[in-house]
Amino acid sequence: SNFTRVIFVRHPLERLASAYVDKIASLTNEPFLLYDSIRRAICRKYSSFYLTDAQRKFYRIHRRIPKTIEEPCYNVVPKFEHFIAYIMSNSMINDVHWYPYSKLCYTCLFKYNFIGKYETIEEDLGRLLTYLGLESKDWNNVNHFRTGKTREHYKSMYSNLNNQLLCTLKYVYRDDFKLFDYRLEDYLTDKKTISCSPSHERQLRKIYKK
Repeated sequence: SNFTRVIFVRHPLERLASAYVDKIASLTNEPFLLYDSIRRAICRKYSSFYLTDAQRKFYRIHRRIPKTIEEPCYNVVPKFEHFIAYIMSNSMINDVHWYPYSKLCYTCLFKYNFIGKYETIEEDLGRLLTYLGLESKDWNNVNHFRTGKTREHYKSMYSNLNNQLLCTLKYVYRDDFKLFDYRLEDYLTDKKTISCSPSHERQLRKIYKK
């Protein structure tokens, strides 16, 4: 083949944290946007954490909410753990921003010539340019990518996730962890440990049908 197949991957837990910060916590307040609709849906599902009884009554009265109405969830930013629970428990898992690479990019069907990682993207892009016989003298002087401080922030977001959610993440992204040499523990605090039971894994197999 005359094609060079290249893929750049990112730690699954960083993808989730980044998606939450950029698309859920940003408060776009545009009801026509998909991710704002997801934000509001999470707020409604876990309304007991965010709304008063009177506000929750609003949703019992308005089964179908006109986009012109300023609903109670209008400015609510759901907690990260509720975001994770929501997207892992329904069809939203299929979204391109957090769907496993192992399913999204057909990693087992294609033989990639080069696999780079977002975590080492500057170094890997330099290696890719060399691999392709290209040069970029200015590349090493440019840094557009996330810092260690950002990673520590993302890491702290997982400190409130319970054992069941962490085990779900470990199961859903198990192939990505294995294929790209990532670990769930990379984004857990030093004192955070998980224990996944066989019964929970059996339940997950039924949910995700694999």
